[in-house]
Amino acid sequence: MKDALIKELEKGIDAERSERTQHYFGIFPGGYGEGDILLGIPTPYIRKRAKDYNKMPLPELRELLQSPVHEFRFAALAIMKDQYRKNSETIIKLYLDNLDYINNWDLVDCFASHLIGRWCLENRDESVLDTLNQSTDLWRRRISLVAYMAFYRKNLLGDGLEMIDRRIDDPEDLMHKACGWMLREIYSKVDKHLVESYLIDNYSRLSRTTLRYAIEHMPEEQRLQYLHGDF
Repeated sequence: MKDALIKELEKGIDAERSERTQHYFGIFPGGYGEGDILLGIPTPYIRKRAKDYNKMPLPELRELLQSPVHEFRFAALAIMKDQYRKNSETIIKLYLDNLDYINNWDLVDCFASHLIGRWCLENRDESVLDTLNQSTDLWRRRISLVAYMAFYRKNLLGDGLEMIDRRIDDPEDLMHKACGWMLREIYSKVDKHLVESYLIDNYSRLSRTTLRYAIEHMPEEQRLQYLHGDF
């Protein structure tokens, strides 16, 4: 089943798109995606093909997730998302056992909340997110933040703001973006006043990246006030 899916995915290879998006995924010497193989297969195409193979056996799914090809790992995570409802414990074990392969922003952002975030919410256990938040690995830290989207969708913050607060001073720009994105989502969908107060109280700590992401959905006048610290 794995090999059949790979053949289907390879039909979507776009060398021009691959070349165009290498920088987007940090696939260059010294980049966070250095060494990854990007074939340029469009994400909607991957999702559609993966849907047809969502009963893939676990051993093959593991092999797909450990592929050196970026899009094949994305397909594996899409299948894991589909299989989660019927086999959550096995899927989460597969996820946590293979964190080394969940190593770019799209692989994290598209699935962390639907897999580990959903599991933590359903089991009322956020300890794994706390552990990931303290990791020296960029992608584990990003997973710990993005996973909280599962809580936000249910209007539950859990320890979400605390997790963001721990990473406000993170050395990685990608974490600043993640912090800003989470604050923006909380502002838009859960509690505007909580985020407004947080931005004011922590204004001097916020990177410009975090701030710009956080205020993106504010009304223009308010956005400019926060951008210039005029409050």
